[in-house]
Amino acid sequence: MMRGIVTILTFVSVVLFPWPLSAFVALIAGVSEPLVPLAAGLFADTLYYMPQSGAWPLFTLSGAVVTIIAAIVHDRLRTSRIGG
Repeated sequence: MMRGIVTILTFVSVVLFPWPLSAFVALIAGVSEPLVPLAAGLFADTLYYMPQSGAWPLFTLSGAVVTIIAAIVHDRLRTSRIGG
């Protein structure tokens, strides 16, 4: 239940809040659901696409980096290889 709420809050924050706050919420959501930062980055790039902005989808690329890091941390915490 809480994972769904945090995921929905991430997508709402992309629409309503500035990008640093949305990135922070996506980072928090990445702890429990590693693919949320990537999905939020795709959503932000799709929502705010402008042809003259450049060829690099920066929100998607940063979401992919955070997703990779979150997946590694999530895997390590799930198998309890960190901290004891």
